[in-house]
Amino acid sequence: MRRRLVAAAVVLTLTACAPGTPDEDSWRGDATRAVGDVASAVQTVRVGLDLARRDRVPHAYLQTVVVEAETNGGMSAQTLSAVQPPRVERRRASDVSDLLQQATDLLTATRIAVVDGDEAAYADLRRRLAEVADELSTLEDALTHPPAEAAGP
Repeated sequence: MRRRLVAAAVVLTLTACAPGTPDEDSWRGDATRAVGDVASAVQTVRVGLDLARRDRVPHAYLQTVVVEAETNGGMSAQTLSAVQPPRVERRRASDVSDLLQQATDLLTATRIAVVDGDEAAYADLRRRLAEVADELSTLEDALTHPPAEAAGP
């Protein structure tokens, strides 16, 4: 009896650790959600910096907004990185991963500037956040369709 329990535990452990590969539509749905979540975090921080520039938001509140956006964006990007992309989506998965990393790095840089009270950096950060938000929006739209190489000749 004990051997059966040990064997069952080993089988459950081994199967629980193996990453599953979702079908193409499921992966695109996961990627679209992650990109949208990170885009939302980027836009939230950009708006927060814009309000700070116009003295419309207390510094402590801005810090909270930026920290929360960084945390949420990072969790969304990390969740997607744990999903095995289907073969046809591998090239695009790399592009998605690269842009999500760029965006989360920018959220981190913004958090550092805000916590340090480096208001001189806000204008450049707002500009960069807007650029990344545009790229994320374009990518989010592209993810609603299979990649061009999946269409065939």
